[in-house]
Amino acid sequence: MRFFTKYKDIFVIFFYAVTFVLITFPLVLYFSSKMPGNSGDEYLMSWFFWEFYRYAFVLHKWPFFTNLAYYPHGVPLYVSTSMPVNSLIASAIYYFSKNLILSYNIIFFISFILNAYFAYLLADETVKNKTASFFAGVIFASCPVLIEQARWGDINIWSAYGLPLYVLFFNRLYKNPNLKNAVFSGLGLFLATYAGFYEFTVMLMLYSLFFVFYQFFKEDKILKLKQSGHDNTENNKNRDEFNFKEAFKNFKGRIPLNPVFNGKYLKNIAVMIFSFVIAASPFLIPAIYYIYIDKGTLFFDPDIFFVKSFSATLFAFFTPPFFNHLLFPFTKAIYFNPVYPFMLRGANSLDFLGYVPIVFFVIAIIKGFKNIKFYFYAFLFFVLMSLSPLIHIVNNIRIFDPFVYLIDILPVFKGMEESGRYMIMGFLFFAVVCAYGIKVFFDYPVKRFLYSYPVKLSLLSLIFCGIVLGYSSYPFEMKNRKISQGIYILKNSKPYGAVLTVPFYQDGFKMYEQTIYQKPMIAGYIIRYGFHNLYNKYLPIRFFIYNGSYYKWNGVNQMAAMELGNPKNLYKNFKYLKRLNVRYLIIMKNQLRWAYSKKNELNLKRIDYFLKSDRKKGDILYDSKRIMIIRLKYRY
Repeated sequence: MRFFTKYKDIFVIFFYAVTFVLITFPLVLYFSSKMPGNSGDEYLMSWFFWEFYRYAFVLHKWPFFTNLAYYPHGVPLYVSTSMPVNSLIASAIYYFSKNLILSYNIIFFISFILNAYFAYLLADETVKNKTASFFAGVIFASCPVLIEQARWGDINIWSAYGLPLYVLFFNRLYKNPNLKNAVFSGLGLFLATYAGFYEFTVMLMLYSLFFVFYQFFKEDKILKLKQSGHDNTENNKNRDEFNFKEAFKNFKGRIPLNPVFNGKYLKNIAVMIFSFVIAASPFLIPAIYYIYIDKGTLFFDPDIFFVKSFSATLFAFFTPPFFNHLLFPFTKAIYFNPVYPFMLRGANSLDFLGYVPIVFFVIAIIKGFKNIKFYFYAFLFFVLMSLSPLIHIVNNIRIFDPFVYLIDILPVFKGMEESGRYMIMGFLFFAVVCAYGIKVFFDYPVKRFLYSYPVKLSLLSLIFCGIVLGYSSYPFEMKNRKISQGIYILKNSKPYGAVLTVPFYQDGFKMYEQTIYQKPMIAGYIIRYGFHNLYNKYLPIRFFIYNGSYYKWNGVNQMAAMELGNPKNLYKNFKYLKRLNVRYLIIMKNQLRWAYSKKNELNLKRIDYFLKSDRKKGDILYDSKRIMIIRLKYRY
């Protein structure tokens, strides 16, 4: 089954590129003009790339503290979704292309290829068959939980290639503790954290603990058998008795002999951690500071609602995702069933394993469990984690899960609000087991009865098509929102000053518009930051109270900014606009009624009154059916 020659990895990467085109079609036809996604977060992620470029390449400043958002206070970006690795690469592409969408899509493409290729390398360690291992890369990189994250615009979660790279070298480190494996393990951890998100760091910490415990008890079992062999006569004499103290004493005696505590192995584990800390220190040390010391700007108190809502469900493992238009007609009744509303469960509940992969998963368990049992147990472990904090069978039937305490007690793990994302690691181990099943399939029934390569190639093609069609999201959703002409006018307007969008609500497209007008904005939409009263020193308490409640949640800056630009109180709030150096108001005409529960005409009349009452307050730069841009004037 050796279809790949001397340049086998080049062929593997080429076929992964073909898989990317199929999985994301028709994106390839709009690669420089549309971004993959359907929620708006893709615009936020591209903003991070632009912000990095602007600070690093234009202003020649450190790009992880910005006042382009939440002006004039500014926010650090160390625990946000800023993705330093991806941002650096995307900035370099943007430097030459000046096309932010193209930069985003190239990162999107590279991430898919690396997700698949590193999973392929990991599978080949166990499967020892490159053709079968190829499918592990397809399964991991194309799995529905990653596709849905991409459809939500979360390219940081899509960039999961640090996970298989870390697992590959961390596993090797145990078998062969040396500098190379230690450093590459550290590199995998770095890429998981800083090309992806800190949630991946949590996953890898859990995996490391799982691996060490698994190896410890595996080796202890071997040592115990050796020990019982030496004391065979004594054991036969007392075979019907169990002395707990003696058993515990023997267990303690075996601990120093366990290979897990081998000095060379522990030293290289230390090297791995040290290499990660050194490489990550420019981001890690400030992150620790803002999480544990200066907590004023961070929101790190996850709501248990999100943990429940974005957990995996047992039923979803066998139900094709709703974005699969091929299989959706067969599952439509399930998705819209009022007892179990799949559509309301969020992006992290789409964990369909795929009917074709499941077949080979079962074959691997039946025919080669001894060879893949570690990956099988790792798969089950992360399935269990993804079901936290309550194991969901269907929407209203849940079983108590002790992992809720783990999430609630530990400070870093507590940030894993969306526990369904643990299934990304689950799919990695599922892919390895499936690859072994494909190897077994071709080594036994096919090898006996089918000798011709054309037949084997046809079967491989059918397997590939079955996997891709089972995970398919064709046509892949894309965004191509039009920028108003007024935004381009705002870019060249003077004087320099902050921009307030009225009404302001958290939206990635507002961040993307800033990449056009290139002026700082009041409030913003940056994950984890800016939700703890950043404007207290600039604004009175009334801006932070809504319906009698004092807000300390994600919406506090949204509420503050919306009240600051409220047409009803615009004249009254003018002195606060001046204090914040707000020079421009972008009035979203079609959203005024939704935001302020009044007719648009009435709110527009209030804005008009604000301007006409004192012509020195401001003038209109741009006016259309959709937006109005006002330049404010201050008298000093």
